[in-house]
Amino acid sequence: MPIDMKSVIADTLLTMTQRKGIDKITVKALIEECHISRQTFYYHFQDIMEVIEWAMEQAVQNTLKYSLNTDSPEEAFVYLLDSSVKNHELILKLMNSQKREQIEKLFFHATKTYLQALIENKVHDLSLNYSDVGVALNFYAFGISGLLLMYCQHVDIDTKKLAKQISQFLPLNNKNK
Repeated sequence: MPIDMKSVIADTLLTMTQRKGIDKITVKALIEECHISRQTFYYHFQDIMEVIEWAMEQAVQNTLKYSLNTDSPEEAFVYLLDSSVKNHELILKLMNSQKREQIEKLFFHATKTYLQALIENKVHDLSLNYSDVGVALNFYAFGISGLLLMYCQHVDIDTKKLAKQISQFLPLNNKNK
């Protein structure tokens, strides 16, 4: 089975971030840690931020795989919240970096992608027109990503209670599964 070099690079970057924070990681340090050439790195990614973006996209896809098989939106949000709490140290290190603004945008985009997929797969009778759905997605994505960022600072949160509270505000109770 061939090595998934993108995953190797992303996993190494995330491990390095846990140790010393994203601001102190250079492409040179990353390729040395991965034992790859600069050319190999640039074949897969343009820069460190693109690695972070790719890793977030993978995390969203993995979370969605599980979430789309849950019986309720509330269960899907418990899984999302548990994942955020599990990775709270990494999220905090990313948010405490000089790249905070870019990280926040990536976090918002990841949350929006997650919500959009949940709505597309679990709601079959949404009574909003296309432009209203876009506004609603942005509204909920900003709110939920803000909550995730705020609550990831606390590892002792009741994720089931918070998931129930979040799901009450979303138009996801209309599932056909």
